[in-house]
Amino acid sequence: MGKNSIPPRLTEKEMQALAVKTVQEFVNACNCKSRDDILLALSYWLNIGMSAGDAVKYGKASPLQ
Repeated sequence: MGKNSIPPRLTEKEMQALAVKTVQEFVNACNCKSRDDILLALSYWLNIGMSAGDAVKYGKASPLQ
């Protein structure tokens, strides 16, 4: 691979492992103290993820509410 070439896409297994690690780091960074705190943090994570998916799919983001 030359110095200007793009690295290959991660495998699905690698993507899943990265996603799990990243979500765990996010929840830990939020200093969640209870199950409700974790669910709140994950609801924000999910909202951002869905908005990002809409931006990629449609070229724009729209509110989910």
